Amino acid sequence: MSLLQLEHVSHRYGNQRFLARQAEQTVLQDVSLTLEAGTCLGLLGRSGAGKSTLGRILLGLERPKAGRVLFNGQDIYDAASKDFRKDIQVVFQDSFAAVNPKLTAGQIIAEPLTNFLGLSPDALDERLGGLMTQVGLSKTDLTKYPNQFSGGQLQRICIARAIATNPKLIILDEAVSSLDMVNKALILDLLRNLKETLGLAYVFITHDVQAAQALSDRFMILDQGQLVGDYPTLRSFSEATDEHVQAIRQAVLAIHPRDRTIRK
Repeated sequence: MSLLQLEHVSHRYGNQRFLARQAEQTVLQDVSLTLEAGTCLGLLGRSGAGKSTLGRILLGLERPKAGRVLFNGQDIYDAASKDFRKDIQVVFQDSFAAVNPKLTAGQIIAEPLTNFLGLSPDALDERLGGLMTQVGLSKTDLTKYPNQFSGGQLQRICIARAIATNPKLIILDEAVSSLDMVNKALILDLLRNLKETLGLAYVFITHDVQAAQALSDRFMILDQGQLVGDYPTLRSFSEATDEHVQAIRQAVLAIHPRDRTIRK
């Protein structure tokens, strides 16, 4: 049995205006996929493809208009128990917006531990120290506030929070897109190490082809709400020449400005 299954998921939004209701807009159409435990699915697509909507559906935050989302064989929207929330966590693009600026790093990471595990004070303190070590930070950083961290460091705090409950799946929603090249490489390396040591599965939602290739085992392309490409290996994705892969590659800026061109 697959860890995660999407079965014919479709979703749409209605546009409500004053005294009028416009026709609904379809953002996802008949999306089906599977994800095995311990693997990373790179879900690529340009802006407006429906990636973030799909991420919210996977997290149990937005029920699709049609289809099912199964986690360990259980429909997350019809299940009487919501225990899956401990097993599915998320890391967002904007680390500063993803945390409460009035809480310390320790309080931020402790939130899911308090909500789901109910650890004693001593066990909580030990767990927090271990999590900081896992993400490459110091236990002394637990007393710092978000404005005392760099963007890369704060993203490590968000990753520590995501792995705190020992989840089986983490949704990475553009998790490295706001970082500079150096921090992006460091965070991708951290995510790769955590995946291997903790047996994590990822859904890596991104428009960054290079980042996806650095972390993902399998690749799918979402375009205008539909899955238009499925590549089971890095090699098959790297060698793909179809129009959807080419469009995503062309949307990525070259690293050096002299290598960039302006389309007219």
